[in-house]
Amino acid sequence: MRWLAFACVFGAAHAHARSFVVTANEDMTFTPAQLEIYQGDSVRFVNAGGLHNVRADDGSFTCALDCNLHNAPSSQPWQVSVRFNRVGSIGYYCEQHGDQTSGMRGVVVVVDRILVDGFDAAAPAEW
Repeated sequence: MRWLAFACVFGAAHAHARSFVVTANEDMTFTPAQLEIYQGDSVRFVNAGGLHNVRADDGSFTCALDCNLHNAPSSQPWQVSVRFNRVGSIGYYCEQHGDQTSGMRGVVVVVDRILVDGFDAAAPAEW
């Protein structure tokens, strides 16, 4: 019985994890430039054209063709997914067209997912 209660409470925290898309555009912008997500959600960064990559202001990720060896700006089509587990504002930019303060940049605002009695208070109600 304890295992079931544990699974229900901790399963609810991940049951509503979502994925969002941020596009690196040919006009040197990210769309959307600001995105609010819940802790544990993922963002898929997609290159829609141009020589781009995406680098976090704090250095926690740098991605293009992947987030490991091939993370320099690339004009090839690419998409990578980054999970955000830390609450706070994470700025990011394209190393080719921006920096930590200006140019081609954006921000992901990660807010805490609140659980109330095992239910996700932030999830939409379904009746």
